[in-house]
Amino acid sequence: MRATGLTQVGRALAVAVAFGTGVVLGMTQQEPEAQPTTRVFSAGIGVVLDYVKSGQTAAFEVTMKRVGEALSTSESLDLRRQAAQWKIYKVTEPLEGGVVLYISVLDPVVSGADYWVPQILNEAFPTEVQTLYEAYAGTFAAGQILLNLSPVVGS
Repeated sequence: MRATGLTQVGRALAVAVAFGTGVVLGMTQQEPEAQPTTRVFSAGIGVVLDYVKSGQTAAFEVTMKRVGEALSTSESLDLRRQAAQWKIYKVTEPLEGGVVLYISVLDPVVSGADYWVPQILNEAFPTEVQTLYEAYAGTFAAGQILLNLSPVVGS
C-alpha cells in the first residue's frame, strides 16, 4: 500500500472508529438483511466496516479466511487481484457493548468487481454456502458500512 493511501485510509478509519456506533461520513449503518446484494465500489479505494458481536469473532474470521481462499485460488485473474488487495484489520479495543470492529481496506479496488461475501462463497463453495452464510450473518452486531475513498491530499 502506498504511504499516501495509507495516510488517507488512516484518517478515514479514525473518523469511523470515533463514530463507531453511529453515523460515519453521512452514511448510516444498515442491518445485513437490508443491504443490497452487491458490493461494487465506485472509487479507487474501498473500506468496509464490519461490526461483529464479541462472541462471534472466530466465526467471522473463519468466514473471511474462506473468502480469501475462494478469491486467491480462483482461475479468474480479477478474483485473485481482489484477494491480493483486500486487507482485513481488527481494532484491538472493543467498541461500546463489546462490539468488535473489523476494517477491510481494498486498495486499490478491482474496478467493477463485486465484493459481496455471500456471492463469493456461493461461487467457490456451493455445497457449503448455506452453512458459511448462516455463520457469517450471525456474527453481525450492528451491520456493515461501505465507504468509497477518493484522494484529497498527497495524491
